[in-house]
Amino acid sequence: MKTLLLCFLPAIFMIPGNKQVTSVTNPVISCNSSPAIFKEAVTLNFQDKQEPWKMRSIVFKSQEYCRAEMPKDFEFDVQFKVVSAKVYFSGANFRGVETGTITSNKLAPVKHLMDRCIPGSMVVFDDVKVMGPDKKVRTIPGLSLLLY
Repeated sequence: MKTLLLCFLPAIFMIPGNKQVTSVTNPVISCNSSPAIFKEAVTLNFQDKQEPWKMRSIVFKSQEYCRAEMPKDFEFDVQFKVVSAKVYFSGANFRGVETGTITSNKLAPVKHLMDRCIPGSMVVFDDVKVMGPDKKVRTIPGLSLLLY
């Protein structure tokens, strides 16, 4: 499951070649069913640590879900469920600003706009409403992404 919103997948593992891979026992090395053939999995970081507002367009377009997460230094383990958000698309491949709305953690309602995103597109998640463990709905700060 691919997720996106306030926390993005920090890395993705890709296995090169057209070989059959049967199991992965180590996050860095995967093995083929053929004897003595090993392949290294390549770890690719798609979001720059220095510029957290940037993301590769191909990675953004492959997202299916979003989630809200607390900062890493937050002391308690709490889960927030995305209730709704406005999503604005502009920049490359868009005429003006186009708007979409999501009403859950699924990005399907804005998938047609996501598919049009290319490097140079700007995506803004605004008016993000989440429900906490106490069942109260809160508005949290949104997120802006410049796709490259």
